[in-house]
Amino acid sequence: MKKISFILILLGLVSNVFASKYICYRYVDGQPTGGFVKIYTDSQSKAEKKALEKYKDLGYNVDYVKCK
Repeated sequence: MKKISFILILLGLVSNVFASKYICYRYVDGQPTGGFVKIYTDSQSKAEKKALEKYKDLGYNVDYVKCK
């Protein structure tokens, strides 16, 4: 059981090593609305898709998302 836990933790750490951190802001009517979400992924386009899904899951009104 300890070996399985160790392997799962190790896999989680390794996946984060290869992912980049993106800060994503939501926009409504062409204006930033304040606040941001952090997304860890390997590309900016994936980060924007994940951030858009996250904002919609949280119930926020979103026209589009920009990530840096």
